[in-house]
Parts: sequence; C-alpha cells; structure tokens
Amino acid sequence: MLRLCLIVTTALLGACNYRGYNAAKAGPAYPFDAHTTDTAQVQVFRDGTDISLVNATATSWGDARIWVNQRFSHRVKGLAAGQTLTLDLHDFWDEDGESFPAGGFLATRPAMPVRLVELREDNAPDMIGFFAIPLTGEH
Repeated sequence: MLRLCLIVTTALLGACNYRGYNAAKAGPAYPFDAHTTDTAQVQVFRDGTDISLVNATATSWGDARIWVNQRFSHRVKGLAAGQTLTLDLHDFWDEDGESFPAGGFLATRPAMPVRLVELREDNAPDMIGFFAIPLTGEH
C-alpha cells in the first residue's frame, strides 16, 4: 500500500511540473519580415482557453497560419467571409515546442493574455492583423 501511495504521489508531482513542452509540435519562428500594421475587421474573442475569430468581412482566406502574440502559431484550413472559427489555445505552439499558456482549471502556468492575433495565408508576403478584444479586467 505504501508503495502504491509513493507511485501515485510521484506521478502527481510530475504532472504538476508539466510545462507544456513538446519538441515534436514545434512550429516555425515568427516571420518578423512579414509583420505589417494592416488590419481586417476580424474580431478575436477569448473564452477561457478558446479564441473565436469572427470574420465580419467579405474576404476569405485559404490555408493559413494564425499567430498569437508574435510567438505561438496554429495552422488552419482557412477563414471564410462571415465565418466564426473557434480554436483551442492549447493547440498553439512556438518554435521551441512550448504550448501557449492558456490557463484553465488544471493549469500549472499562469494564463497569458491574447494581445496580438495575425493571419498569414500560405505564400502571402505579408500578414493581416485582427482585433483582439481583451477579457474584462485584462490589461
């Protein structure tokens, strides 16, 4: 019985130390050369560990990469005109294989605010910025 308690305690402590790192999920480095100040009327709302992109434009984008805070990215099949796309922030990874610190009930890291959201369509020279709507009380 003591041995079982020791194994369970060790496993729980190890789980609490998880830092959201997986080298196999590392994405590309943020392309600073493609950053622009151009924006589209796409609003990004955060709800817990999810973000919803609300495309209020008549523009559609094809295969692309969504960037958050100039560090974490996630591939999408596109964002159609008028579409709302909901993505889990835990699916965003940086170039070192660290996941976005999204928070949540069992989080071991403090949640990072979503400040800057951009889209870069495959083979496009520049990115397009979206409007990140801060959570109430978030600065």
